[in-house]
Amino acid sequence: MLENYDKRMVPADVIASIQRKKGCDKKAALSILRKEIPKEKYFQDKIIKELKKAFPDGYVQKMTLGPYSQAGFPDILLILGGHYFGFEVKRPIVGSLSAIQGRTRDLLREAGGTVEVVSYPEEAIAAVKEYLRGH
Repeated sequence: MLENYDKRMVPADVIASIQRKKGCDKKAALSILRKEIPKEKYFQDKIIKELKKAFPDGYVQKMTLGPYSQAGFPDILLILGGHYFGFEVKRPIVGSLSAIQGRTRDLLREAGGTVEVVSYPEEAIAAVKEYLRGH
């Protein structure tokens, strides 16, 4: 379910479609989607693989959480041509940014980095290409 990015996909439409198919309210439709949509790690792995393929000269790293890591730091790091890209990966439709993730995103952007919230490899690659077009 929701394997690839489709610009035409509107979360509200997907939720409404589940409501119609299952005859349920929005809360129940979201519950169904939370069970059916793979966990973030699934999407992270796909994004890392495709970033490495698209930008072989870049450094790609999954950031791991531990007792000494900073909360809110993006899931995936890409350094390309000396520029920092951070990708906070969220599950499509049901994922949401926490307050600390939003603050960290803003601080990293203020420091000159590019930070995006993505679900699919196509979104991450497009963000890098957009930055490269402007520089």
